[in-house]
Amino acid sequence: RGSGTIFITWCSMRCIYCQNYSISQLGEGTEVSNEDIAKMMLSLQKQGCHNINIVTPTHVVPQILSALEIAVEKGLNIPLVYNTGGYDSVETLKILDKVGSIT
Repeated sequence: RGSGTIFITWCSMRCIYCQNYSISQLGEGTEVSNEDIAKMMLSLQKQGCHNINIVTPTHVVPQILSALEIAVEKGLNIPLVYNTGGYDSVETLKILDKVGSIT
C-alpha cells in the first residue's frame, strides 16, 4: 500500500544534489487548485495508501492546509507527512504544530 506521494514543483532550495531535480526545479507538473489537491489526497486514501506524503511543501503551506481542511471534511483520515528540506521558518512550524504532531 505504501505512502501516497504528492510532489510540489518549484522548491525554493535549489539543492545541487536534489534527487527530485526534474520535479522540483524544472516546473514539471500542472498547477492545481486546493480542491484538486484535496481530491488527490482522497484518491490516494481510496487506493489504500498508509499516508499522504507532501514533498517540498514549504512554499505552499497555506494551500496545503486549505486542501487538507477540504479533504478532512470529505473523509480523509490517514496521516499527512510533511516531507521538507528542513529549512522552514519558525512561524511555519508554529502553524503546522497546531494542525498535528511534528516528529
